[in-house]
Amino acid sequence: MPLRAGTLLAWVVILCAALIATDVDPVVIKGSHFFYRTNGSEFFIRGVTYQQPSNSSNNTQVDPLANLDCMRDIVFLSQLNTNVIRVSYIDPTQDHTACMSALQNAGIYVFVDLPTNRTINSTNPQWNLDIYNSWTQKIDAVAGFNNLLGFFVGNNIVTNSGNSPAAAFVKAAVRDLKSHINSKYNRDIPVGYEVNAAANYDIMSSYMTCGSNASAAIDFLGISNFNLCSNNTSQGFDLISAEYGNYPVPVFFADYGCRDSPGSARMFAEVQNIYGNPMTNIISGGIVFEYFQDDELNGLVSISGTHVSPLADFTSYSSQIAKITPSPTLVSNYVVSNTFTPSCSTGAAFSASPTLPPVVNKNICACMVGSLDCIAKPGLEAAAVELRYRSICGSTSENCPALHGNGSNGTYGAFSICTINDRLSWALNQLYQYSTADCYSDADAAIAHTNYYSSDGNCAEVLYEAGPSGTGTITTFPTSTGSSYPEYTNIGAGVPSPVLSNGAIAGIVVGSIVIITAFVLGCVRICCWRGKRRGCACCTRRRGIKFQKDATKNENQYHTDSRHSKSPDQPGGLRWGGSSIVSDDSRGMVELQPWDERYLPPRSNNESQSTGSRSEIPAHGLASEGSAYVSHQRHHSSTSQHPGPELVNPLAAPSPMDSVKELPAFRAHDQPEDKSLGSMKLLSPVVKVLLVPNADN
Repeated sequence: MPLRAGTLLAWVVILCAALIATDVDPVVIKGSHFFYRTNGSEFFIRGVTYQQPSNSSNNTQVDPLANLDCMRDIVFLSQLNTNVIRVSYIDPTQDHTACMSALQNAGIYVFVDLPTNRTINSTNPQWNLDIYNSWTQKIDAVAGFNNLLGFFVGNNIVTNSGNSPAAAFVKAAVRDLKSHINSKYNRDIPVGYEVNAAANYDIMSSYMTCGSNASAAIDFLGISNFNLCSNNTSQGFDLISAEYGNYPVPVFFADYGCRDSPGSARMFAEVQNIYGNPMTNIISGGIVFEYFQDDELNGLVSISGTHVSPLADFTSYSSQIAKITPSPTLVSNYVVSNTFTPSCSTGAAFSASPTLPPVVNKNICACMVGSLDCIAKPGLEAAAVELRYRSICGSTSENCPALHGNGSNGTYGAFSICTINDRLSWALNQLYQYSTADCYSDADAAIAHTNYYSSDGNCAEVLYEAGPSGTGTITTFPTSTGSSYPEYTNIGAGVPSPVLSNGAIAGIVVGSIVIITAFVLGCVRICCWRGKRRGCACCTRRRGIKFQKDATKNENQYHTDSRHSKSPDQPGGLRWGGSSIVSDDSRGMVELQPWDERYLPPRSNNESQSTGSRSEIPAHGLASEGSAYVSHQRHHSSTSQHPGPELVNPLAAPSPMDSVKELPAFRAHDQPEDKSLGSMKLLSPVVKVLLVPNADN
């Protein structure tokens, strides 16, 4: 299928942007200021919130860095002297190279908000693998770009004393995300948080940098403030100066843009205060809300298809930002005076504990699930998992203390960090720990039959520290476990029993067949090998049956030959110079030749050897119809001169019911020959002569 022109153009733009992208000077943090790493000058944020509205047709969020619309907008952003944009949503599965490279060429850095579909809830806060995995995927999607300025882990989650315990979970998120970044990337990427200055809840700002563990402290603080209008600008900035004058990390306005009256254009008079003295010693700039027009008419531009129309707010802000003249500080002249608070204040006004939730570690959860007998059935819908978990554990730690955390008193279940599926597995196992049958009959549960934790030293230590109730403190953090999540038994009715996978069953069946077949064939071969010496009945009977079948086939052949042979030198019309055949009735009777010693084989040593040579017949039977006769002739005495019928001794003792009868004893020399019909009939029922080919032919 040929590429559309638009698609081809997109790939050309992406390739060119990647090839010609101009590297930017990474921004670093020292004390409470941003600096360019190379030239050491101070970096002031002149930013714009850049987030396209949700898709109206399906209410899905749009990743503004995953399409080429950013190329269109960079021109207008540059007109506003923009050096930072803030993006509220990115799709980690998309490629952001084109936009990030184009922004880098324009000297624009990017802040990314991590919370979107998964966030830390203020009323029921959690910090677990579900949130961690979602956020680290976004980090990894853009962390490789040098113009990435940092990540927001949340905004305005804590707004009053009632939801202040959530602060402990936010701070735990900062700790674990910074650890993830430090372990994977060769530069520091800041992680920060946004507070609402209008709520005047300054204790949250202090909590996010307090304590002796600097790895859990935020790297920057954003303030959202829409009240710095022309009538209260001075008062508002005075309060901010008093609050954040000694703050240990950079502070900037993460959202601002006050409107003096509804429906009027924003004048952006606060811009001059933000970038003027004395605020530049405290505030590192700000981010205007927002580029795209929204339902509340806060946009700088309106978009119609591919056409961009600057609005009145665009003109106002452009004129204000063009007039700023901030006083930068060189990093070489900057002395850090703001320090972190060594202790975190707590009380009735702010009840977040300085003890944070456990470090998120997927291997701890794998150890826990691997120790269970009853687990959540894999493949359950997310809504069903959440509903069932709530029905068992509720929203407090009373029912499932191992799975909940309390940010107020600093007590956390050992497995509260796990995914909702893993926590449901723990809850189901606790519910059915004394009744495996109930677990088996539960539609949301499954029997786990792969327990590996006991053979893994790391897992054994983790489970020991967690304790049987899962409320202990885990200090062992395994980097890996020797196994994966356990297999499980499908849901069914009745008493559970061990169930094997289809592959295991097929393997057992095939293996059993192969083993049995090999055993039987081995026995048969050994029997036949020994039967040549010990007379194995099985093999002897097998060879005898084969011999009889071959003899019968040859007899039929001779009958056919006797009817069609025209050779005058063959008595009785038989080929191979054979004798007459005595039938079992009087029809077609022919006279036997006179008695002659030639009818009996000579009794010689060679014949004795011939008799003993039967054991040399191969165990697999005779190779062909004629081979029996050739083999037999090989043992005849060399003195035998006349061809004739031979008495072939059977390999096994004949049965009275056998079709092959023994030839009765011949008459003696002195006994007169009786050629009467009666005497012939006495012979006919028991006589059957097997013909031996003439050795001369």
